[in-house]
Amino acid sequence: MNVMSGNVMSGNVMSGKVTSGNAMSAAPIEALPARYYRAPEIYGRARERLFFRSWQFACHQSRIPEPGDYFAFSVFDQDLFVIRGQDGGLRCFFNVCRHRGHLLVEGTGRTRLLVCPYHAWSYGLDGRLVSAPGTRDLPGFDRGAICLTEVRLEVFCGFVFVNLDADAASMAESFPRVEQAIRALCPDIEERAFAHEHDAVERCNWLVGVENYNECYHCKVVHQTFASGVIDPKSYNIQAFGETRCLRHSAKAQAGDTAWYDTSGSDYGSFFLWPSFSLQIYPSGLVNTYHWQPLAVEETRVYRGWYSRDGIVDDSLQKVIDLDRDTTFAEDLTLVEGVQRGLRSLGYRPGPLVLNPAEGIDSEHSIAKLHEWMREAVDD
Repeated sequence: MNVMSGNVMSGNVMSGKVTSGNAMSAAPIEALPARYYRAPEIYGRARERLFFRSWQFACHQSRIPEPGDYFAFSVFDQDLFVIRGQDGGLRCFFNVCRHRGHLLVEGTGRTRLLVCPYHAWSYGLDGRLVSAPGTRDLPGFDRGAICLTEVRLEVFCGFVFVNLDADAASMAESFPRVEQAIRALCPDIEERAFAHEHDAVERCNWLVGVENYNECYHCKVVHQTFASGVIDPKSYNIQAFGETRCLRHSAKAQAGDTAWYDTSGSDYGSFFLWPSFSLQIYPSGLVNTYHWQPLAVEETRVYRGWYSRDGIVDDSLQKVIDLDRDTTFAEDLTLVEGVQRGLRSLGYRPGPLVLNPAEGIDSEHSIAKLHEWMREAVDD
């Protein structure tokens, strides 16, 4: 298998391992050229071929608990919303009136009818048109034939995902055995409820943000607070999860005096689901998420979500949120902007990835895997 300009011997990056033997003489795997992070045409291909054909995070199910509760969001330039019906089920629709295209809802809320603010066309919670002013005697107007355009939706460990591709494989087929691995690390994950979220705009391409999250080669240099407060860095590793497009981060809990909170009970685990979502389980079962929303070629919004058993942010959780936001989260904002600026340089040439045979915190096997997936998605 050829990746970039180098080869990974008889083994491959799929397993996250470099085979021994002649591995030292193999040509190194280089990082992606700058065009993958800067070219509008590649950004457009990622939009059409990747984000519109993969499972995208919408919200946690606890944010829409009652009939009529809705949550509006977007995937690239496509406005969508999730709503809970009278039957208790969740549905996702394109956020656009079937009449002349006005948005139907914004933000979050609760409603008995979806009423377009333009001409007051009204839809039920199941998306079917209920009324349209002035159409009662309109020849050929069939109210029963008009319904909002529905989008595929699945709930995964309490998290709501949608897919614009009606023919896409299910979450279970797309990420085999990942749900079981999550539940093994956090058996009561279904008991979590949304507690807090903050976000920020990263001045970088979405892939820069995703790559930065999915390697800890920089952690001992930049994220010293995280490395001493949450994880044991000597045990940190990131590997491809089987043959699926998932990267699993794992580490022992930080048990020293520098730990941010009581980390006893379980180790650290994170499951990154390509291309733009990660479910993290901090030691002791503290559930949190990252997800990235591309805004433009060199602009991305990153969301940081936190979940608790009752949806309440107690003093202990608030301490972790504050420490994370003021250290790791803030540090990454600076890092990714610096990378994006560097990618504009005429002097940039892709360097070799560090594929340490011992893997661990000082290896970039995960980056090689992300580059492989990116090339598969956007290369002609």
